[in-house]
Amino acid sequence: MEETNKPNPNGANGSTSDPREQVCWDYYVETITSGMPNAYASAIKAGYEESSAKQITVRRWFIERLEDLERKDMLSKAEKKLAKTLTYEVENDKGEVKTDLLRIQVDVSKHLTETLGKNKGYSKKTETDLTTLGKSINWNEEKTYLNEAQHKTNTSS
Repeated sequence: MEETNKPNPNGANGSTSDPREQVCWDYYVETITSGMPNAYASAIKAGYEESSAKQITVRRWFIERLEDLERKDMLSKAEKKLAKTLTYEVENDKGEVKTDLLRIQVDVSKHLTETLGKNKGYSKKTETDLTTLGKSINWNEEKTYLNEAQHKTNTSS
């Protein structure tokens, strides 16, 4: 039996989201935290019909939220690794510096100060030179051509 596309009962369309999306996502996150992710059951619980619930994981909004959740998870893991890296002992029992570990700590410290400390004055300064192939860029008030000297003609007497 062929299924027909019915209008969304909640008025969602290309520019308006379906309120069930957030409800479904919230239920889905609950299933993740319980250790048994189940998108289908979450969609059914949120009020989607069975045919839609079976396809919920291929919906753009679901994929985008899942990708965002995965990025946040990776970022959290990376932050924990960075924090642990900063606690490495860089001296051995004889008081000798382990240069490989010190180098890692310095790199991590630079990264953190340049990113997290940018509002504290630790940002990396990047200067740009407005030249192309060593030639200055000429700017014309009438037309904006690069490296093309066009001068205004004086029409006044």
